[in-house]
Amino acid sequence: MKGKIEFIIAQFNAIVGDIDGNLKKIIDIIDNNRDLNATKVFIFPELALCGYSPEDLLFRKDFAKKVNNSILELSQQINSNEYLIIGGPRYSDDYSKVWNSAFIINNKKVIETYDKQFLPNYGVFDEKRYFEKGKKNKVIEIEGNKIGLLICEDSWNLSSLYNNDFNDLDFLISINASPFEKGKDEKRRRYFNKIASKYNFNFIYVNTVGGQDEIVFDGSSFIVDKKGKIINICTSFSEEIFNLFSIEGNFSDKPSFNYSKNIINDENALYNAIKIGTYDYISKSNLSGVILGLSGGIDSALTLAIANDIFKKEEIEAILLPSIYTSDLSIQLAEQQCKNLNINYSLISIEDINETVNKTLEKRFNGLQSDVTEENIQSRARGLILMSISNKTGKVLLTTGNKSELAVGYSTLYGDMCGSFAPLKDLYKTEVYRLSKWRNQKSLVIPEAVIERMPTAELSYDQYDIDTLPPYETLDAILNSFIEDKKSLEDICNMGFEKNLVTKIINMVIKNEYKRRQYSPGVKLNPESFGRDRRFPIVSRFKY
Repeated sequence: MKGKIEFIIAQFNAIVGDIDGNLKKIIDIIDNNRDLNATKVFIFPELALCGYSPEDLLFRKDFAKKVNNSILELSQQINSNEYLIIGGPRYSDDYSKVWNSAFIINNKKVIETYDKQFLPNYGVFDEKRYFEKGKKNKVIEIEGNKIGLLICEDSWNLSSLYNNDFNDLDFLISINASPFEKGKDEKRRRYFNKIASKYNFNFIYVNTVGGQDEIVFDGSSFIVDKKGKIINICTSFSEEIFNLFSIEGNFSDKPSFNYSKNIINDENALYNAIKIGTYDYISKSNLSGVILGLSGGIDSALTLAIANDIFKKEEIEAILLPSIYTSDLSIQLAEQQCKNLNINYSLISIEDINETVNKTLEKRFNGLQSDVTEENIQSRARGLILMSISNKTGKVLLTTGNKSELAVGYSTLYGDMCGSFAPLKDLYKTEVYRLSKWRNQKSLVIPEAVIERMPTAELSYDQYDIDTLPPYETLDAILNSFIEDKKSLEDICNMGFEKNLVTKIINMVIKNEYKRRQYSPGVKLNPESFGRDRRFPIVSRFKY
């Protein structure tokens, strides 16, 4: 006869390398959900003990020893009526090999381990560099309930792993560190809905949550019953402890559960991904406070709105850096946004420093035509001032550029590219506009005139982005096809775009690879984000 068990799903935000801090949080969660009269199964995500991904920390013996000691300490916390399933690195005795594993702990000892069998090696994943491949499935029994274990990528390859071990499972548990991408949450739910009903088991999907460098984990943990019905979705982009009471082999037997629902739309998902990615990058680095250059344009305005939704007012400062080319409207709109949000701001003219640099270079540039060089001096003057204020105050400088500009090099090295973190790095310009309008529907955080005005760098008189680039709707369609969909020149032209324009844009993307290598990290939102995902040589003569 199958006994009752209670699953406690811990959608957990680990900090990479902070093994002591993660361990304390894990123990606190267990302590706060104990019940001496019930059999409890606590489930934490993939590599929850050390955070995902520790990268080359895994090769250090001092790191490995701390992991092992923490597993021993954690084991001592688990009573006879409690089971803990938690992800962590498992080392060989001589530390020469390491597996990405799930530890199953009961009655103050590790009773089983499961080693991940499918090691992803694409996109942001580099697991074959670090981990040995697991060799067999793992099934455990708790109170007569037959429970299978998988780790992340294994679940997507269940048909290859499935054998008699998994016959007549009551529950299949998958612990995960699955990064956020646009539309991925829906893809997960569709896939696991099908496999639960196909193989006739209850499925528990536990995902980590939080930001780590450029990656954001959205959580969105869920449960599927044997009929393929999703009966719980944990809150996305938030730590959450979900307690399933008195389960006897089948979720469908318990229709009285008060299941939460958290289906999020695209704009909400993107905005929350940027928020948690930005916040965790700064807070997990033990930094506090942000500054940004506020121009009166849409990119810096959305960046300030995001910062306002994350940090306390006193932790934010906007810096207005006008030149002789800056319009009165730009200054007015920037000041208006700061006043509306009650954000501190400083106004520092770059006219003197720009004039000094140009005068210093006057003799060296004698006889040479004035060009984009003089425009970039203004941008670099702004970068110098912003980085100086960042150094002096200890506040993090947020870079405000977007993916469209970064793709074609419409940015200045050591100028507007300066900064520690770029919240909008993986947002195309059209998405910046869409997200700004969406956020304003909740409350007015960006002056409407900022959204309505024509985009301009204001590095010369009467200058607009459209003088150099096609309309952003056209540019983004071409960039999306070339970058995200990997379409060829011919394929993109067949979509109805003029060949000379497509050729020009593709060449701009290729030419500016060197700039992107020097750009700040930023939140990954797409499968082909610049940085960890999309890796192209700086020097290449391949013809697209």
